[in-house]
Amino acid sequence: MANLKEIRNRIGAVKNTRKITSAMSRIAAARLRRAQNAMEAAREYGTRMAGIVGEILNEFEEPEDLHPLLSKGSRSAVAVVIVTADRGLCGGFNSAVNREAERTIKALLEQEREVEIITVGRKGRDYLKTYKVKSLSHHAAPGKPDEIVDIAKAVAAEVQALFQGHWELVDVDGDGIGDVPSDHHVGEVRIIFNYFRNVITQEVFNDILLPVPVPAPIDADGDGIPDPARPAVSHAIRAFEPDTTALLDHLLPVAVETAIQQALYNSVAAEVAARRSAMDSATDNASELIGELTLQYNRERQAAITTELMEIIGGSEALKG
Repeated sequence: MANLKEIRNRIGAVKNTRKITSAMSRIAAARLRRAQNAMEAAREYGTRMAGIVGEILNEFEEPEDLHPLLSKGSRSAVAVVIVTADRGLCGGFNSAVNREAERTIKALLEQEREVEIITVGRKGRDYLKTYKVKSLSHHAAPGKPDEIVDIAKAVAAEVQALFQGHWELVDVDGDGIGDVPSDHHVGEVRIIFNYFRNVITQEVFNDILLPVPVPAPIDADGDGIPDPARPAVSHAIRAFEPDTTALLDHLLPVAVETAIQQALYNSVAAEVAARRSAMDSATDNASELIGELTLQYNRERQAAITTELMEIIGGSEALKG
C-alpha cells in the first residue's frame, strides 16, 4: 500500500504541474499576438529606414567616408550586445543565444581582439558570469513591447559612445556622472538576438550594428546593374536640404536605434512563442506521464488485491485442513 500511496502522490504532483504549464501556455498565447503585431510593425519601419539610408548612401562612390558611424577606423576592439530574457521556461531560447555569444567571444579573443559586452536580459549576463566575462553595461529584458523604445535608446547611446570613444559621457548607473574612462573605444559593434521567423521557429542572428552597414543597391530589372547605378564620381546626384552631412547626422543614429529596436521586438516575440511551445510540450508530457502513472497504479492495485485474495484463500484452506 505504501507503493500505491507514493504513486498517487506522484500523480497529484504531475497534475498540479500540468495545471501550471497549461496556464502559462494560455498566457503566452494571449501575449503572442500583441508581441507579433508590434514586431511586424517595427520590421516594416526598419525596412523603410534602411531603404532611405541605402538610397542616400548609394549615391556616393565611397559612402564610408561620409560620416564617422560609417567608418570602421583602426580600432580592433569589438562590442557585443547580447539579447536574452530575464526568465527561463522557454525552451532553447536563451541557450541558443548564449552559445552563439560564447562562440563569438571565443573567436574574437583568439584573434587577440578586446571584447566589450553589453547585455540585455539576465540570462545572458548570468551565463557569461560562469565564464568570468563581465558586462560593461546591463539592461533588464523588456517584459512588454512598450518598454522596448526606452531600452533601445539607452543601448543605442552606449554603443555609439563606445564606437566614437565617448564612453566617459555615458552615465550607466544614473548618478549624473560619466562612469568609465574614454579608453573604452571599439571599432565594431555586433548584436546577437533571436529573430522571429514564425510561431514555431526562431533563428539566432549575429548582426553588425556599427559601422552602419551600407545596403547594396537594388537591381530591380535583373540586368546586373544596380538601380540607380552609382555615379562615377563621389558626389550626390540629388540635392539634399540642408545638406548630406546634416541629414546623415540625424538619420544614422536613428538607424542604429531602429536596428536595436527591431532586435528587441523580435526577441520579445520569439521569447513568447518559445515559451508557448515549451509549455505546450510540457503539458503534453505531463498528460502522458499521468497516463503511465495511472496505468502503473492500476496494475499495482490489482496486484495488491490479488495478493490479498490469495492470502484469504490460503487461510481458508488451512482452516479446512
